[in-house]
Amino acid sequence: MQRTYRISALLIVIALVLACAPTLAPEATQSPAFDPNSINTAIVLTADSAATQTAILKPATLTPSVTSFPTSTLPASETSTPTFIFILATSTVPSSTPTAEPTQDGSSSTSQYACRVDSKNPADDTVYAPGTNFEASWEVKNTGNGKWESDSADYRYVSGDKFHQASIYDFNKSVGVGKSTVLIASMKAPGSPGTYSTTWKIFIGKNSFCAMKITIIVK
Repeated sequence: MQRTYRISALLIVIALVLACAPTLAPEATQSPAFDPNSINTAIVLTADSAATQTAILKPATLTPSVTSFPTSTLPASETSTPTFIFILATSTVPSSTPTAEPTQDGSSSTSQYACRVDSKNPADDTVYAPGTNFEASWEVKNTGNGKWESDSADYRYVSGDKFHQASIYDFNKSVGVGKSTVLIASMKAPGSPGTYSTTWKIFIGKNSFCAMKITIIVK
């Protein structure tokens, strides 16, 4: 009797174990369904992220600004022409004022004694043979304020080579202001070849003026 009871109890336990076996077994993990559009979505998101990072790191683009300038107000038919201004210097000497005549030996036309040498003979560098006699002459004009009186005026050798035959000559006539005269001196070419120069001046009392020069060549 007891044995029968034990067998029955064992069978019941086995039946219960078998009945509970499906629920105790671990549930199989179900794989999620594969969505084919998920790859495209990931690509789009990746591209958008890369574009955003590129925009952040990319330096700002400088946009040139255009400044408008005022347009010419000249009519279309007119052309702008450059204007040139020429400034000409004008003389400060009144046209009615005469020009002072050139003077010699540092004298001026306002001095009591002054002259201008207008010509001379021979011309400078005239060639003479050694020992040749000749006359030197100067045409001079009285440009001072005083008359050259013949009894007080003379002309003399003052410097240079001595090839004259007399060193002093008297005036043969008086010379008024603005008048001219010819002064003559006898000369003799030196005996040795070379270039020779002589200088003479007019003397009136203690005043000496009007340097007169002659240069010759002896060959």
